[in-house]
Amino acid sequence: MPFPFVTSHLIYKLTVVTLIAVATLTLVSLFGHHLYLELATHFRLQYALLSVTCILLLINAHSWKLLPVAVCCALLNSMYILPYYSQEISPVSYAAATRLRLMQANVLGSNQKYAALIGTIKAAHPDIVVLQELTDEWWNQIQALTSEYPFSKAAPRPGGSGMGILSRYPLEKVDVLALDSSTHLALLATVKVEGAAVSILCLHPPTPVRSDKFLNRNQQFTQAAAIMKGISGVRVIIGDLNTTMWSPYFKDLIRESGLRDARIGFGIINTWPMPLPPFLQIPIDHCLVSEDVAVSGIGTGKRTGSDHRALIVDLLFRK
Repeated sequence: MPFPFVTSHLIYKLTVVTLIAVATLTLVSLFGHHLYLELATHFRLQYALLSVTCILLLINAHSWKLLPVAVCCALLNSMYILPYYSQEISPVSYAAATRLRLMQANVLGSNQKYAALIGTIKAAHPDIVVLQELTDEWWNQIQALTSEYPFSKAAPRPGGSGMGILSRYPLEKVDVLALDSSTHLALLATVKVEGAAVSILCLHPPTPVRSDKFLNRNQQFTQAAAIMKGISGVRVIIGDLNTTMWSPYFKDLIRESGLRDARIGFGIINTWPMPLPPFLQIPIDHCLVSEDVAVSGIGTGKRTGSDHRALIVDLLFRK
């Protein structure tokens, strides 16, 4: 044997330890409204994969007492995942609709692979591009795209809080908003798309690693929901929201804004952190749309040197 120290007994012990950890975290995730406990809600895919692995190993070891625990963990976490693979009925007729492609990219302020991002944008050919962690240097480099995107608004900032939007369509109005007490701004853009006014709220709230950042992120969600409820017509929230869709705060944002998750029917689509393999990543870049919008496709762009993959979303709405 190449690894003589790896015995069946050791594998069984590791399986039991893994199952205890997954069961504990799954239980903790049910109390995700509490500070720091929310972190346990973000890893549904990993919990489900580990649970299935434990099931197979326990069956192989003929350990029937622990098997129900592994099955329960697999089923519970799968309940959060499976809705994203159930296709919704489109509320919009595809034959008579305006098409709009959006691209959301957290560029990573320290990243200097400018050509990689520009190449990804050109390859995806989006109508509107939202850039986050935008710095002055990044904005200078992005000027290479001004001929393709004649309408733009930028608010570059150091420290990961800057943002910008580029559009093929006229930007009727762009407001730079402060939705909390942090330096992380938001952009509210009204875009004229083939005669229709499309309201796009671009968000990048703080990473909730401290109590103040946790509160600021949640405050941004509350303010964003209120803004969306006060606007009529086609509405979109897009950005690096620093949470997964399994967070109770994300669910509050969905419920209070009246929007829905564009991922539904297209899978989990993990975006962070690169360069880990997809099964170790989590989905924290999001697009939410109003009920009068259909989603015809959603995916990610090529690697750009950032710790995020760009999110690309194809929307349809009535003319």
